[in-house]
Amino acid sequence: MSLASDYTNGMGGLQFVATAPPGVGRLIRIPFYMESASTGFDAMVPGASTAADGGANGTASTTSPIVIAAPSNAVGIGSSVTMKTPQISWATLRIVGFECSAAKGEIASNTSSAQLLFKDLKIGGGANLFVHEDFASADIYAAHQDSFSGLRDYPLLKSPNVATVDVAIQTIIVGTSFPQEDSDAAVAADITFSCNLVCEILQDDNYGSHVPGPYARSGAMVRRGGSFLS
Repeated sequence: MSLASDYTNGMGGLQFVATAPPGVGRLIRIPFYMESASTGFDAMVPGASTAADGGANGTASTTSPIVIAAPSNAVGIGSSVTMKTPQISWATLRIVGFECSAAKGEIASNTSSAQLLFKDLKIGGGANLFVHEDFASADIYAAHQDSFSGLRDYPLLKSPNVATVDVAIQTIIVGTSFPQEDSDAAVAADITFSCNLVCEILQDDNYGSHVPGPYARSGAMVRRGGSFLS
């Protein structure tokens, strides 16, 4: 919704604006899953204890993309976990972006502050697609950004290859009590998050060939040299 007003004649009103979908096969999201258990990370699956234990159980899942992560008891980067996308056997895709969505939980006993980190976005064991070699803040890839953060390359994704990314939690503050939001809860450091690979569908076994966006067409892929050409 946006405010439309004409101050020259005193008339004003509200104008509602709807964002059009990107087009057939464009900017589709493939979720990452925590397929292997890791201490401090819990996939939020029915029947598993997650929010209450702060990731202590290390529950893995190939069906739930939502993960809750707990900070360590010391300032610094704690343990990390590798997340994977499923195999997409029915289509050929081109990777055009990476995004994450994260929210802090509310646990009254928590007295830490933490930050979600990502590194090593790879396809089938290839080169890192992030510019940074070490961990970087998830804010760079936040889903609420106006545009996607650029990658070193926009490679093809074909089965059996999958995408992988490393996730970690950096504890920033330990032992500092946060103000109560109400009588029952305080700001917590546990972070609930999910992350997605953003792709364009080039060829779909059921729906045929799509016309990708201009950023994913062959002309936009022109380059010289390199070891990972596609």
